[in-house]
Amino acid sequence: MAELHEDRRRALSFGAIADDYDRLRPRYSDVTLDAIATGGTALDVGAGTGILARQLRDRGLDVLAVEPDGAMADVARASGVPAEVATFEEWDARGRTFDLVTFGQSWHWVDAETAVPRLAGLLNPGGRVVLLWNKLRPTAPSNDDLRAASEDYVNVEAAGAGTAHDQMYAMAELRGRFEAAGFTVTEREDSWTETQEKDRWLDLVFTYSGHSTLPDDRRVALRAALAEVIGDGDVELAAGTIALIAER
Repeated sequence: MAELHEDRRRALSFGAIADDYDRLRPRYSDVTLDAIATGGTALDVGAGTGILARQLRDRGLDVLAVEPDGAMADVARASGVPAEVATFEEWDARGRTFDLVTFGQSWHWVDAETAVPRLAGLLNPGGRVVLLWNKLRPTAPSNDDLRAASEDYVNVEAAGAGTAHDQMYAMAELRGRFEAAGFTVTEREDSWTETQEKDRWLDLVFTYSGHSTLPDDRRVALRAALAEVIGDGDVELAAGTIALIAER
């Protein structure tokens, strides 16, 4: 995933499905956000349709969104979130600084070599950078069965988060990168379980760029293959919000 930010076709593919994205993508754990949203100003980078920005705003923060896809930014603005259209690397801060900078499911779309040094200059004293990911792992049917059904249609490692070992390695590398830049880093994970109706879960799957950018025939075939694995039941999920918190 290290070079995913260079794939601008995938990075800018979400605008075509902006309404579905906003409706279907999971919200971040209330427990996690209560812990990080301690007031002041926030910059939400790669904000998409403003899902995380709205959750921060609801906790009293003054939030500005930065989003490279204009269609996604339009949805954020329609919900009352001010949004500026730019990549993080090209965005003009115009001297503004923040108490909190967040990346909700968006860190892999930025160039870490550029982003980490820049973040220090965007923070007020005592400010924090928080990288957030939502993890949704099917337990019934099993994640392994669903991945097996996907393998003929999509690279399941590239489309998703990779193996548990890959995720641990990536988090360790990321932690080291921030610590080398002078940040103090902590991590947390807040978990829950949920059940989603079959069709809603299938709709959600195709809001992820590795699936949504497939050719139409492969997308239809993949959805049918996944539906066959699920059968007539719902999808049970082990879910969680993972946070890497870097403080200056």
